Amino acid sequence: MKEHTITLAGTIQKLIDRSILKQPQHVQIGLQGAEPMYDELRIPNTLGWAAGTSVEVTIRMLPPLA
Repeated sequence: MKEHTITLAGTIQKLIDRSILKQPQHVQIGLQGAEPMYDELRIPNTLGWAAGTSVEVTIRMLPPLA
């Protein structure tokens, strides 16, 4: 079966401190080429990114569950 993926360029827009909730810091990524309502993604900052860092985000379609 062919794997379907899309890769979008993005930039770390801001760091989100969640220490008051006892959760790890998150980053907000602005994606280029996505529709305006879906052009932001928030994920845990496990790699220690800084604001302004350029990133690539790859989205992969998983096979359906049996």
